[in-house]
Amino acid sequence: MEIELRILHLCRNIDYVHIDEPLIIAAKALSDILCCQSELLLEFEEEGLSTMTEDGPKVFDTLEPSAVYRLAESKYIEQTALNNIDLGRTSPFSLGIGEYIFCQQDMDCTEGEWRLKSLLEEAIREVWWQRVECEGSWFLRLVPEDDRVAVQALRRMKAK
Repeated sequence: MEIELRILHLCRNIDYVHIDEPLIIAAKALSDILCCQSELLLEFEEEGLSTMTEDGPKVFDTLEPSAVYRLAESKYIEQTALNNIDLGRTSPFSLGIGEYIFCQQDMDCTEGEWRLKSLLEEAIREVWWQRVECEGSWFLRLVPEDDRVAVQALRRMKAK
């Protein structure tokens, strides 16, 4: 897989709400959630994500996010509020203002297997190879667009 690292200059926070979905990244499960709940953000803490080998970082075989969030926009909250008594009590999570290193790949909603693990591993390896200084968790941001999903692997860059 050939990826190109880019820099995302986030000028405003993007707010999300934690959801209690199984910590699973199967294509069918994610597709079902995306079709009715908009954008998703999967968080991966660095220490449980990969190990260093002679050839560079390698993502563990089992890829489980430490948290799953959905976009906190009123139009999506209204659709789910009737069935979720805890919706108003869920603490928000923000992808904060700043610079993020990222790469993006489009995936087809009907694919049986999404290439989330390979995209994340390639991003981690390329960041390591280029010696980009980052901090905090890795994220996979899934944004539905018609019959496709734009998947971004991103991580906050260290301030200089």
